[in-house]
Amino acid sequence: MGEGKAIFSVLAVNHPGVLLRVAGLFSRRGFNIDSVVACSTEKPSFSRLTIVVTGDEATFTQLTRQLLKLEDIVKVEVLEPGDCSNSELLLVKVRAVGAGRGPIIKTVQTYGARVLDIGDSTITVEMTGQTEEIDSFVEQLERFGILEMARTGINALQRGDLTIHDEDK
Repeated sequence: MGEGKAIFSVLAVNHPGVLLRVAGLFSRRGFNIDSVVACSTEKPSFSRLTIVVTGDEATFTQLTRQLLKLEDIVKVEVLEPGDCSNSELLLVKVRAVGAGRGPIIKTVQTYGARVLDIGDSTITVEMTGQTEEIDSFVEQLERFGILEMARTGINALQRGDLTIHDEDK
């Protein structure tokens, strides 16, 4: 079995320092975090961390065990990228002067993105979607000249009716 990506869905008690402890665990073990999203949940007493990591099954198993040893970590689920509902947000500012605006706006419309701001020489665009869609959109915009870009990283929930709050069955 080779390397792949896994999405860790981590439910934690909503206390200051939880994200720092989780990041420290990954750092001490020498694992790189590809992306991390931390937010409050529908229950204010909990936070959800969505962490994308590259590794193999042994790595994912070790990280799960280590995460569960941390204070304030309630539950850890490892989600396969293809078996969960996931999305990320992109904000990108593109050079857009004169007649160059038309092709940019056409590209934005083709990908279902939306224009947030039009400056004298730039267009700022927002897009949400799966990583592959975002990557493809960025690739298309590169020909216009990307001036600035920010991505949230993946946010994910398991598919189906179960939630992270359900007991393992």
